[in-house]
Amino acid sequence: MSIEMRPVYINTLSIAAPSLVGLEQAMPILTGKNPWQTSEFPKLAPQLLPANERRRVTSYIKLALYVADEANIPGKALPAVFASSNGDFFITDNICNTLTQNPKFISPTQFHNSVHNAPAGYWAIAAKSPAASTSISTGDSTFSSGLLETVTQVLCQKEDVLFIAYDYPAGPPLDKFSNVTEAFATAFVLSLDKTDTGFGSIKVNLSNNNDDKSRCINDSLNQLQDSNPIAESLPLLEALCLKNSTTLYLPHLNSTKLKVEVSQ
Repeated sequence: MSIEMRPVYINTLSIAAPSLVGLEQAMPILTGKNPWQTSEFPKLAPQLLPANERRRVTSYIKLALYVADEANIPGKALPAVFASSNGDFFITDNICNTLTQNPKFISPTQFHNSVHNAPAGYWAIAAKSPAASTSISTGDSTFSSGLLETVTQVLCQKEDVLFIAYDYPAGPPLDKFSNVTEAFATAFVLSLDKTDTGFGSIKVNLSNNNDDKSRCINDSLNQLQDSNPIAESLPLLEALCLKNSTTLYLPHLNSTKLKVEVSQ
C-alpha cells in the first residue's frame, strides 16, 4: 500500500518498566549511558483518575493509564489505539477462583474490568475524551500490530492518534503459563506534522524476508526485551531517544516482520 511509505512523526514518548519509570528516568539507559538492571516495579497511582475510579482499577490498568497520561497532548481528545497481548491476569485469576466457589458471585466491577478494552474505557473517563478507541491483541506480535494500526489510522484519517501498549505479569498460578515476567508499557502520539520537540519519523511496511528481529543497542536491555511482548518496542525506543536513523524489524504475525524505517 502506498500510504505505508509516507512518514509519520512521533512527537511524544512515554515508558514504564522496572528502572524505567517515566522518560526522565529512562533516558540515560535508552541512550546507552547507563546499563539496565531490574528492580521492584513501583505501585503506580495515575492522578488523572478520580479517587473512586482509582480504587477500582488493577495494576494492569494503572500501567496503561500512566504511560497514556505522560504521552498525551494536554487539552486534546485524541483517538487512541490500546494494545495488550494478554489482558488483565489478576482479573482473570480472580474470576476463575470465584467460579469455583459457592455462591458464584462476581462483582460488576470485576466483570467490567475483565473485558479487553477496560483500560480504554477508564482512559476515556479520566481524560474526558469522546474520541474513538481501538483495542488490539495479537499475542507476541501485539506491539507491531498496534503500531501498524496506529500508523494506518494517522495516514487514513489525517489526524493525531495516541498509541498505548502495555502488559503486566501474572501472579501464581497463571505465571506458569505466561511469557510476561516484567511489567512494561510505552505510549506515544503519532502525527502527520513534525514538531520541534519530536523524536523523529517512522515509515512502516510488512517484510517477508527472513530478517532476524532487531535487538537493543544497550545489551543490558535484551533481558527486558525478552521479558514482555510489548518490550519488543525497545529497539525503536532506543533509536528515537538516540536520534538514530536506522531500519528495524519487529516480530509480526506468522513469519512476517514489521519493517520500521526511523528517520530524523
